[in-house]
Amino acid sequence: MKKLLTIILISAAGVTGSYAQCTPDISCIPSGTTYGICPDSATGMAMGTVGVAYNQVMSMKVPSTSAGFSTGLPFAVPVTSIKVDSVTGLAPGLSYVCSPAGCTFPGGTNGCILISGTPTAVWNQQVTVYATATVSLAGPQLVPQTNSQYRSIVNAPAGIEMLDMSKFDVKQNMPNPFSSSTEIQFSSVTPETVEFSVFNMLGSVVYSKTIKAEKGANTITLDASVFPEGIYMYSLKNGSKTITKRMIVTK
Repeated sequence: MKKLLTIILISAAGVTGSYAQCTPDISCIPSGTTYGICPDSATGMAMGTVGVAYNQVMSMKVPSTSAGFSTGLPFAVPVTSIKVDSVTGLAPGLSYVCSPAGCTFPGGTNGCILISGTPTAVWNQQVTVYATATVSLAGPQLVPQTNSQYRSIVNAPAGIEMLDMSKFDVKQNMPNPFSSSTEIQFSSVTPETVEFSVFNMLGSVVYSKTIKAEKGANTITLDASVFPEGIYMYSLKNGSKTITKRMIVTK
């Protein structure tokens, strides 16, 4: 059985090669809580900036018994270890390592997950830590754990247009003008279907696509070979709002 332990990873990070180990700090885990990862969105994880190296330490508290999470049993059993299998949803340019190495945390101990890298894009996505607990019950038993509560948030450098993550928003395509390809970033407050259209200067639709947007930042990539040289308008519509901008294709 799986237990959701909400974690929110607000990072955009970059652990350097010299950052080989860390000292766990579980003071941000509520007193009396036997299992958790911190800090979370309420206790100080820092946002990052595109192109700026960043380090973020996440501390994990591992229980000595399964009283801290569900195993499907009516009683608690000893926890041998918890192994972090993967961390998904990190901003592009970020990765993670663990201390102890191997990402296996013995029962009754504390450890660290180090989020690292130099983020390459504006980002706002939920981060999920997938782990497997090994408990002792007439031999080792594996119990999957899903921790999804942090968010990886990366902002644009000062002076660069930013997405407003609190609403449906669309950035100007970059680069613009473009001769090979360009990217259009947009934000959505919920998972939803978005209609993307490109119009020529006569108002005729020359390209359209239905997109299943994720909550947070989304990216559309356009190939210039699809369009003759010229000026175009593009729009994104989420059912209640339509945003239109101009782009230029050069050859």
